[in-house]
Amino acid sequence: MALDIRRALQAGYDGLTSTAGLNVFSVLLVSNVAYGAVSQSFRQRLLTQIVSGRPAIQSGVYFQAPFDVELLALEFPLAVLVALTVAAVVAHEGVRFWAIQQFADIPAPTLRERGRVLVAVAGGVALFVYAVRQVLPLVLVSQGFQMGVQLSMVVSVAVAPVLLVTVYLRQELALTAAGSTETVRNSVARFREAPVPIFGLLLLLAMLGQLLLLPGAVVSRLVTVRVGTTPSLFLEALNRVLFGALSTFSVATITDAYLQVRDGPPDAD
Repeated sequence: MALDIRRALQAGYDGLTSTAGLNVFSVLLVSNVAYGAVSQSFRQRLLTQIVSGRPAIQSGVYFQAPFDVELLALEFPLAVLVALTVAAVVAHEGVRFWAIQQFADIPAPTLRERGRVLVAVAGGVALFVYAVRQVLPLVLVSQGFQMGVQLSMVVSVAVAPVLLVTVYLRQELALTAAGSTETVRNSVARFREAPVPIFGLLLLLAMLGQLLLLPGAVVSRLVTVRVGTTPSLFLEALNRVLFGALSTFSVATITDAYLQVRDGPPDAD
């Protein structure tokens, strides 16, 4: 079945403004805050440990941290933060598993039934992507910060096609009872049924994500002009709410896109 982008976007809006959407938004908002606190604390601790062993980098004129330290910083040893980060990444996938089922009005397996496959497939992919995009650039700092930034961009571009062709992987996990290998194969087959429209849909969602940066920038500018400083806690809360809404909208939109192309058995050959 052809993918109707307009219908998917409408389903995303309807999902966001529904009772289920409000529930998903609330859970995703809390999940994103917890995930962000753990992730940023881990990356900051890792970066600090790397830089402490490289005085030349630490004192370099052009050195800057690749991210802002979050307000919710966790002061734990690196080993504890590693374990918390792994748990947070896997738990975040579990929340998305639940969110997808809220927007799909079809019978679906329970988390208990799909727990093993969820951890093995979604958790494994998410941890791989996290390691490549979030950890590798910090490790590359030991070779020079500017080189680390450049290589992280190259790696992100290289990983993007894999994420694109498995765009329906979470939906396949949450809404079917297939095994690990079959789940991955079917998700790729669903993508092959309508690759251009889903790419266009993802591009629209990415552009929307960039537009959501504008309210924070405008508010920051207005408050700074009036008061002289910008309340970082307020801006942090505003950005979390906006991107929580975008996450909810995106889950509902992509789930509808998946259901549109799901009719009939996928051609996995």
